[in-house]
Amino acid sequence: MQTNVTRTPIDRACQAPIRTLGAQMKTLLLASRTARGLILLTVLAMWAVYSEPAISTPSSPPSIDGTYELTERVMADGTVLRPPSIVALYTLAHGRFNLNLFVKNRDGTIASESTIGRYTFSADKYCEWIDYTVRNNLDNPGVTNEAPAVSDHCTPVTSKDSRFNFSPPGEGVEVSFGPEGFTAKVGGEFVDHWRKIR
Repeated sequence: MQTNVTRTPIDRACQAPIRTLGAQMKTLLLASRTARGLILLTVLAMWAVYSEPAISTPSSPPSIDGTYELTERVMADGTVLRPPSIVALYTLAHGRFNLNLFVKNRDGTIASESTIGRYTFSADKYCEWIDYTVRNNLDNPGVTNEAPAVSDHCTPVTSKDSRFNFSPPGEGVEVSFGPEGFTAKVGGEFVDHWRKIR
């Protein structure tokens, strides 16, 4: 026995909104799944980027390039000379250097040096060639254009605690370069303190 279901106009009128509601739910479900998929892809992409092994970039070669200003000279007896009693600038850049130094001596005379030259620097060797120099009352009384005599223009460099240590050829100076500047020690006479300004 078959039963006939008769639909009333009210039943038919309700079907259209139900179909629309069903379509809207399907659209929301699809949008929700799409959003979750995009979030998952974003998380996976970020994980892939940040979990890649670090690729080491070649480190830059060691350098002492910069402009340095002499801030003080500490004498062996503890006396400290500061500007204007002693003034100096030293620039090293791309294999060239320039040094200008003026010192007022205890006897009132002025000692000075102006030197232009070339250099090479690596983690294990420093080489220096003086192109021109004028020295006044520095090593000896009077003025000279003679650079210190050298048998070898190169000297070994050692490094310790982020500092490069070496003795420029012919100068009788021990220098120690670090990120903040350098010190220059002349035997038991004095230690100069240089600050990197550029």
